[in-house]
Amino acid sequence: MGNILYVEVGGPAHLYAREMPAGAMAVGVVRLVDGAVGALLRFRNGAYAQLDDSVLRALDRLEVLRVMTSALTPASADP
Repeated sequence: MGNILYVEVGGPAHLYAREMPAGAMAVGVVRLVDGAVGALLRFRNGAYAQLDDSVLRALDRLEVLRVMTSALTPASADP
């Protein structure tokens, strides 16, 4: 299991990021297993990071994409 608990694409990133770093765009909100919540940023080079006010944490790109994909895939229903 990774460090990312969930990703809310389109979530209120503005609550966590007052200013965007150069080359970044807000994608939504990310919560880590340690409880840290912040804006999910994507950079032009494809890298992802979490920004909470002025603290920027690099995130594993493949893990971010996996969590995003799993959020979009409906859980299989038992008959």
